[in-house]
Amino acid sequence: MNWPNGLTVARMIMGPIVLVCLLTGSVRLAFAIFIVAMLTDLYDGYLARRSNTVTEFGKLMDPLADKVLVSMVLVGFLFAGLPFVSLWMVAVIIARELLILGCRTGVFKSGEGFATSRTAKWKTAAQMVWISASLLYLTVIHELGLSPGNLRCQMVERALWGLGVVAVALTVISGADYLVWNRNSGSDAPETK
Repeated sequence: MNWPNGLTVARMIMGPIVLVCLLTGSVRLAFAIFIVAMLTDLYDGYLARRSNTVTEFGKLMDPLADKVLVSMVLVGFLFAGLPFVSLWMVAVIIARELLILGCRTGVFKSGEGFATSRTAKWKTAAQMVWISASLLYLTVIHELGLSPGNLRCQMVERALWGLGVVAVALTVISGADYLVWNRNSGSDAPETK
């Protein structure tokens, strides 16, 4: 296994670890691990292209690792009872990721390639910003001894809810973009990370 693929596998493992940290109240550790996972996402593709070690394993597992990471953290947010993370938000994101994963796996098995769409990149960026900001918020209120829903925290929570709505909207748009593209163009559809 090469370095880029090792980073991808490490990111996939970090998802369940962040979930466990959230469930056990180790929010500072959850935040730190999530940031490391995001950095591996930025670095593994760059490293693979730079060292000319792009593999079929990496093409399939890199987006899957992102989906596992995001899904695990969002489930952790639900268990933490965050007022700015609703069940419908998490359900829409996870449903979209499962749907696209199935489509993507079919395209991958057919041997066709596809490039990442712009809306998929925006979707991933929005999800990562929302989750990072939420984890930072949780870390800060934990250190201050506050709890989610506190009156002093409502302005920040409204902003985080707004970020979540943007992330969900981009998730739906990128999923629809992929499905329409796939329907019109066959297996040459854009990749949806």
